[in-house]
Amino acid sequence: MTNRPAPTLPTPAERRRLREAASLSQAALAARMSVTSTTIHSWETGRATPRGRALEAYASFLTTTAGRPGPAGKPVGTSRPQAGTAGRRTSPSGLRPSASVRTS
Repeated sequence: MTNRPAPTLPTPAERRRLREAASLSQAALAARMSVTSTTIHSWETGRATPRGRALEAYASFLTTTAGRPGPAGKPVGTSRPQAGTAGRRTSPSGLRPSASVRTS
């Protein structure tokens, strides 16, 4: 029997971001890993940490997801919104609509 070092995991917030970047719900990932969605939620909030085979499988999923090309051709884990832009609406031209324009 070989004692391998335990895989390291990203931070809980990064775990969630990677799962969401892969377009998977907690329930879908839970089904793939044969755990409950509550377990995935606990891992993503830092309330619990996977152990044993679950740790190996989860670390493998996160590593594979982070290196997989996303829609823009970049690895899934590398695209982040610009600071301060989350939730902002833009027009079809990509510009934010102004609240009101005064011309006086």
